[in-house]
Amino acid sequence: MNRDTDYSFGPQAGEPDIDVAELVEFLAGQVVDDPAGVQVSRQGQTLLIRVGEGEEGRLIGRQGRVIQAIRTLARSATPPRARLNVDLDGPRSAQGSGVQGKGGFQGRRERRS
Repeated sequence: MNRDTDYSFGPQAGEPDIDVAELVEFLAGQVVDDPAGVQVSRQGQTLLIRVGEGEEGRLIGRQGRVIQAIRTLARSATPPRARLNVDLDGPRSAQGSGVQGKGGFQGRRERRS
């Protein structure tokens, strides 16, 4: 075993720097039906992904697994102590958000006697 092996993370001498926004845009483009409709913008420590209408579900995935995998890969491409958030950009529907709308938990039901 060679004890001189360098196990440090991040780009080494001669390796290109990774643009995390481009990485996220590439990964999101591989998941959706229309890769040309993917846009990634930066607001402070947050990368916002915007996709075409109706494609949000593909990007989120079952139980949020796809977006969580994209977040994990994006964070692994940043320096160890850097903070980075990845989120979907765009309007969220009122249904399911708990703000207002039909369905969902409405409080305690009264017992019928």
